[in-house]
Amino acid sequence: MRAFKNRESHSDRTTNPPKLEVHIRKRISKIVFLSTALVSLVLFLIMFLLVSRIVQNQQLVRIIELERNWANAVESFGKLLNILSKQTEIFENEDCIANLLQQIYEHYHPLVAYPAFGRSDGRMFTYPKYDFGPDYDPRKRPWYQAAEQNPESYVLVKPFMHAVLKEPAIALAKAVYDKDGDLLGVLVLDLVARHVTDALLIDRSYIVDETGQILAKKGTLKTVSHLDFARSEKIASGRVGLTNYAVKPSTAGTYVVVEDSLLDQILISLIPSLSVLSTVFIVNLFAVRKLRKTLNKVVVQPMESIVEAARNYLSGRGFEIEEIEEPTYETKMLTSELSDMVMIIESQIQELKASYDQLEASQREIEEAYESLRLKEEEIRYAYSLFSEKLGAVIENFDALTGEHVQRVKKLSKFLAEKLNLPGKLVEQIELYAPLHDIGKIKVPKEILNKPGRLTYEEFEIIKKHVLWGAEMIGDDEKLRVAKNIVLYHHERYDGSGYPFGLKDGEIPIEAQIVGLVDVYDALRSDRPYKKALNHEEALRIIVEGDEKTSPRQFSPELLELFSKYSDEIKRLWEEL
Repeated sequence: MRAFKNRESHSDRTTNPPKLEVHIRKRISKIVFLSTALVSLVLFLIMFLLVSRIVQNQQLVRIIELERNWANAVESFGKLLNILSKQTEIFENEDCIANLLQQIYEHYHPLVAYPAFGRSDGRMFTYPKYDFGPDYDPRKRPWYQAAEQNPESYVLVKPFMHAVLKEPAIALAKAVYDKDGDLLGVLVLDLVARHVTDALLIDRSYIVDETGQILAKKGTLKTVSHLDFARSEKIASGRVGLTNYAVKPSTAGTYVVVEDSLLDQILISLIPSLSVLSTVFIVNLFAVRKLRKTLNKVVVQPMESIVEAARNYLSGRGFEIEEIEEPTYETKMLTSELSDMVMIIESQIQELKASYDQLEASQREIEEAYESLRLKEEEIRYAYSLFSEKLGAVIENFDALTGEHVQRVKKLSKFLAEKLNLPGKLVEQIELYAPLHDIGKIKVPKEILNKPGRLTYEEFEIIKKHVLWGAEMIGDDEKLRVAKNIVLYHHERYDGSGYPFGLKDGEIPIEAQIVGLVDVYDALRSDRPYKKALNHEEALRIIVEGDEKTSPRQFSPELLELFSKYSDEIKRLWEEL
C-alpha cells in the first residue's frame, strides 16, 4: 500500500494522463474501420440471401421428386391390375382365382394386404381368407361400383383405415370382363401406405390424406396439425414456428409434405457468408495490428498488473501494483478505487468473521433441534404402525373365522404395490392401512358375520354396509385419506359391479384396487363357514379366468398381469404366515 501511495503522489505533480478513448482514436483510422465493416455487412447479406434461395429451391425439387415416386409406385400396381384383368380365363375358375390371389400376396406382401376378387354373383374371394359375414355383398361396395363404371382402366379409392390391419391403406380396383363383354367381377388390391413408401420417403417427410391423417412418415414431424390440405393445389409452402414445409397434391387424394428446419437452413446459409466475412477479416487484419499493439500497451498490460495485485491480495500477500508505463485516466482511477475497496473489504471481513461465529453456533443448535424432531417423528411413525396392527388384531378377534387374514392382506398388498412401482410413501401407507380394510365389520352383528350358511338378501345388505361404517370410523382427516380409500372402496370392482358406489376403472383409488384383489385371493384360499379353502393354483385360475361368482373383468388388467407374473412369490408369501 505504501508503494502505491508513493507512485500516486508522484503522478499528482504531473498533468492528468489522457483517456483511453484518445489513445484508440489516435492509432486507428476510423474511416478504414467503418468502410470495411460496411462492405463486410453488405457482402454477408447478399451471400446469405442467395444461399437461402438455393436451399428453398432444393426443397421444392425434393418434394417434386418424392411426389413423382409416390405416384409412380401407386400407378405401377394399377398397371398390374390392368394386365391381370385381361387374363379372363383365370377369373372364370374359382381355383385359379384363389391361386392368383395367393401369388399376388406372396409376391407383393407386405406392400399389398388381402388381395381380393368380388364376383358378379356377390361372392368374395380373398387371400389370406377373411370372413366378411353372410350379409357382405361386394357389389354394393364403392370400389366395386367405381370399377364397374370405369371399365377401361383401374380406379383409385381414397385412403381409408384398413378393417383388418388397423392402419391406413389405399385401394386400387379393376373390373374384369369375359370375352363376350360380360362382367366377371372386380379385382382389388389394398396398398399399405407405410410399406409402399419405406424406400421412397426421405427424413422429415410424410404422406397424408385430405383430412390430415398421416398415411406414412419418416422422422419427427411438426407441421401436420397446422396445415389445411383441402385447400392445397399444386405446390404450397410456408413455415410453422422454426419449421419450413412444402405441400404437393398427389394421387388418390393424398398429399406429400416435406419439412426442413429453419435453423438448419440458416446454418447452411451462414457457412459461405461467414467465409466471405473471413476473407474480409484477413484483409482487415493488417489494419488492426497497430490497434492491438496499442491496446496491449495501454490496456492489457495495466490490467494484468491490477489482476496480479488482486491475486496477491487474495493469497494474503498484500495489495501492491507495479509501475504502469503509460497510465491512462481509467487505469489511474481503477487502481485508486481498488485500493479504497481493499480497505473496506478488510474491515468487512472482520465483521463477517464475528457474524460467522454466531451463525456457526446457531447452526449447531438447529442441527440438534432437527435431530430431536427426527427421533420424535420415528417414534410417532412406530406408534402409528403399532396402533394399526393392534386395531387389525381387534378385527381378527371379532371375526375369528378369518384368522390371520388381515396380516396376509397387509403383506401381499405391500408386495403388489412395490411391483407397481408406486411412490415409496404410498407403499408405506398401503402396508400400514391394509389391515384396517374390514374395520367396519365391528358394527356387523356377529351372528350374521359368522353365519355358517348362505346369507339372505337383507343380511348381505347389512354386511355391505361395513365399508361405510369403516369409513365413518376413519373420518375425513387428510392424513388418513389412503386409509379411508382402502376401507371405503376395496369392494368396488374394475367393471363397475362392486359396492357401495359402483365405481369402475380409474375411478377406484389404486390402493383400494390392490387391497380388493388381495382380499379376494385370500378369501378363496381361506376356510369359511360356507365353503372350503382352495389351493393357490385353483384360486389363481378363478381370479384370472373367472367362475360363476368372480370375473377377471372385476380387476385391473395391469394388476392381473402382475398377479400372474409373480404367482410363485405370492404363493410363498401367503404360506409363510
